[in-house]
Amino acid sequence: MLLPIVGVSSAVYGIYKVANGDGEGWAWVGAGLAIVVADIVIDLLWANPKVSRSDEPDLNRRGAELVGQMVVVVEAMAPGGRGAVRAGDTVWVAEGCTAAPGDRVKVAGVKGTVLVVEAT
Repeated sequence: MLLPIVGVSSAVYGIYKVANGDGEGWAWVGAGLAIVVADIVIDLLWANPKVSRSDEPDLNRRGAELVGQMVVVVEAMAPGGRGAVRAGDTVWVAEGCTAAPGDRVKVAGVKGTVLVVEAT
């Protein structure tokens, strides 16, 4: 956050010195421009998708982490309706298949905060 401020400030100071007849001002202008260019390059490198790609893309997306796991039905689910399943210590709203309380179902996907389950 400071690089653009320092770069622009240096360049403006250099322009002021050049306007007053001091040749040293060109060094300030050059340094200011170099700092601004360095900031742009750093921003482009850090914003590169290859650099910011996560090796754990489902981190903090708990529903996505549950896909493929077996869960226990705690509230009956009718065809086309919703029920509830327990995954670990959390009860999730679920939909997708007919199941009675106590049945084990597999998490096939997630729609927002609703787990899509299928019979096993």
